[in-house]
Amino acid sequence: MRRRNWLALVVVVVLLAAACGGDSDGPSSEPAGAGEPTAASEPTTAAPDRDSADEEDAGDSAATDGGSEESDTSQSDGSGEASDSAGGGSEEDDTAQGGEDDEVVVELTATARGVTADTITLGVAITDVTVFAEVGDILARYQPLVDATNAAGGINGRQVEIITEQWDILDETAYEAACVVLNEDHEVFLVLGFLISGWGNLLCYVDIYETIVINTADLALEDVDASQGRLMTTRPSQFGSLLAGLELLRPEFDGAKVIIYGGSTDGRHEVAADLLRGFGAEVLEITQQQIGGEDLIAAEAEIDISVERWRTLGPDWIVNVDGAVAGSLNGLERAGLTDWNIVTPANDVATNIALGADLSLFPNLIATGEPGVDELIAEGLYGIPECFEIINEATGQGLGTSTEGEDAESGTAMEVCAAWDIFVALATAAGPELTPESFLQAGYDLGTFPMTGSPSGSLAPDKPWVSNAQPALFVYDAELDAFVSR
Repeated sequence: MRRRNWLALVVVVVLLAAACGGDSDGPSSEPAGAGEPTAASEPTTAAPDRDSADEEDAGDSAATDGGSEESDTSQSDGSGEASDSAGGGSEEDDTAQGGEDDEVVVELTATARGVTADTITLGVAITDVTVFAEVGDILARYQPLVDATNAAGGINGRQVEIITEQWDILDETAYEAACVVLNEDHEVFLVLGFLISGWGNLLCYVDIYETIVINTADLALEDVDASQGRLMTTRPSQFGSLLAGLELLRPEFDGAKVIIYGGSTDGRHEVAADLLRGFGAEVLEITQQQIGGEDLIAAEAEIDISVERWRTLGPDWIVNVDGAVAGSLNGLERAGLTDWNIVTPANDVATNIALGADLSLFPNLIATGEPGVDELIAEGLYGIPECFEIINEATGQGLGTSTEGEDAESGTAMEVCAAWDIFVALATAAGPELTPESFLQAGYDLGTFPMTGSPSGSLAPDKPWVSNAQPALFVYDAELDAFVSR
């Protein structure tokens, strides 16, 4: 089962019109790396700058010469080995050069808003969607992770504190008040949140207050563009999942004829085309859907013209690069071409049905995505059990114990663990001089790092989707009315 189908309950009604024009994910490359289990279960802390371990070993084993109390240092006996001294120096100075006492100790100071010599203050901002889905108490899951990190030494010697705000999704003004409280009243360093993108609430943080946000929900392109790099999400991009899925299908594309279709205008068509050509496929045509959901009749007419052209070209595969799959499926149905091989990243049943697509008519439809949370829990992958244990011990939520398969509580809890991993990894790598700039730059410089629920995480200036997608393929099961593992 798809990992995050639960979110469709929240967004399908609100974002119905936007779904016709495709998803908002960018064509960023997502490096695949084998990450170790969650950083949340074993919080990472970095020590102040120090000499290398080799230098410490040399300093510890070096013996002092019998010199004065003021200058008791190790000397070479000419053979390259340090010689023991018969003389006794003072307790204060009887230390070899390069030893423990030569560590460089950085005096911590206030370096940015929300960062003092002793603490880092974060905001946690949660849109309460329990009126639509049983996602559990998201807010309560953060403090146990904070406590675990602080118990392990904090972040480079600073303890972490959180200020929490939560509001009902139906309250149109409460999110703005929460934004002001976190940024003006508490002056937080950054915000960890479950913020529904595209509603304007993210702009208060990333645009007005220029606050970094680590979100655990999907991102809208307008929010990403306005954030100037300050906005990221735990989730892999839909397009990134498609590319990872295409890798699994590589043998089936060797020598195949392919049509690439989608409504996005961000260059993903060309990225997919280059990848498929590398697999040995012949790209017959790249079809850019010009008309979106604002004029459904005109959009259908455009699709019908494209489909008739495809029939003439005779492709082996249609590769859909964005969420406009419902429109293309309807066009193929009208043309009687329901048995064609189709790949799509749009594996959300509710959205496709709402847009009129009858998925049961397409036996060769393959959807890309990620494994279900229940599968990852059962296999003990990517630190999920370890992070859930921390939360369960503190809250009694019983995460990961359901025998009914994937549930929304596990999905949202995994995102919380992943968001915390991102903060810990980047803040630690930024070092003692923690600022918004050093935090982001540390992410760009890190490469891949461990992240709960994913093979790894990584950040780049054009990659706000931190999770590196794990490849998985799904097919539609009419009896279950759901996408299931292929």
